Amino acid sequence: MRQPSPEPVAPAAPRLHLTTFPEIVALAAKQRDLQIKAALENDVRLVRIEDGRLELALEPMASRALVNDLSRKLEVWTGRRWTVIVSNAPAQPTLRAQAQASQNELEAAVQADPRIQDVMAKWPGAKIEAVRRIAQGPAGGDIDAPEPPPEDDD
Repeated sequence: MRQPSPEPVAPAAPRLHLTTFPEIVALAAKQRDLQIKAALENDVRLVRIEDGRLELALEPMASRALVNDLSRKLEVWTGRRWTVIVSNAPAQPTLRAQAQASQNELEAAVQADPRIQDVMAKWPGAKIEAVRRIAQGPAGGDIDAPEPPPEDDD
C-alpha cells in the first residue's frame, strides 16, 4: 500500500525586526490600526527599545489595556513574541510632544527671521497664520504644500 505523501508545509512568514519606536508606529499605520497608532503617538513615552522588547512610560490618560494590546499585536504583525513593559525610568517625550516642540522651533525661527520682522514692521497688525515646511521633491527641488481651502468669514 502506498502512503499518502505529506502535505507541503508553507514556509513561515519572515520575522519582522523593529529597532526604533517610529518603525513600530509606522507598522501600526501600515496595519491600519489607527487606535494603536494614535495611542503610540499620544500616550506613550519611549524608555528603551530592542528588537522584541519595548520599555515605555504611559501618560496618565493612556488605556489600561494598551500594553497587552500592543504586545499581542506586535507578535501578530512581526511573527515573534514581544515583551512590552511599563517603566518609571526617564523617558522621551511623546511623539506628539516632540512634533509640537519641532513646530514651535520652526515658528520661532520664522519669527526671528529679519525678512519676516521687516514685513511685520511694515504692516502693523499682520500676523503669521501658519508655518509649514516645504517638502523636498525627488530631484531635491522644493515642492510647495497644497494651500488649505480659504476660511469662510460669514
